[in-house]
Amino acid sequence: MNRLLRLITENFVYKILAVLIAVFLWFFAQGEKTSNVTLKVPVIIDSVPEGEVIVNDVPRSIEITLSGPSSALFDYARSKPVYRINLLKTGVGNYIFNVSPSEFDLPDRLKIETVYPDNITVDLDRVVSRQVDVGVSIVGNPPPGTAFKGIVTEPDKVVITGPSTVISNINVVMTIPVDIGKFRNKIALMVPLSLAGYRMVTAQPQAIVVIFKMRQR
Repeated sequence: MNRLLRLITENFVYKILAVLIAVFLWFFAQGEKTSNVTLKVPVIIDSVPEGEVIVNDVPRSIEITLSGPSSALFDYARSKPVYRINLLKTGVGNYIFNVSPSEFDLPDRLKIETVYPDNITVDLDRVVSRQVDVGVSIVGNPPPGTAFKGIVTEPDKVVITGPSTVISNINVVMTIPVDIGKFRNKIALMVPLSLAGYRMVTAQPQAIVVIFKMRQR
């Protein structure tokens, strides 16, 4: 019994320290087990050439699945990685960028298992402007005893700006619908133009004055 007690108490402090170190190393080893994690990495477009515009939907992020020690995965996620596409040396056209694992600055202990999507398409178009006619969209009917006489717009043309492939197909820009069901006399209204159907197109001015001419029957 005394011998057993001596074995326990002899160099007691060192033995406790050894146990604590062993426990620490065990927990550290558990934390360093190989794991997998999927991260959403933002896609950032750099250096769009002047006078050009991206006309397709470019993914806002890509998903990468990583494998490696848990602590290294945590540190990499905390670094907030991004995927950059540089368009400085491009021009009008269609470009496909292959997302390669080698483009990510990974620690040696981490590995990319999957990338989705593994390529990104970018369509660049030229920005142009042209002058087009204005049309007025009318709904409803004049009140009883009143007839619709005509319309005057000020201005009668506007300048639209946007991708050349879109602008080339626009010959007239309409206003938002105007209900003439309550107009009994001549009236002038400021009416916004409707560009909802034209992607990435703007107009100058954005609204026009419309004069509705009415007459009594």
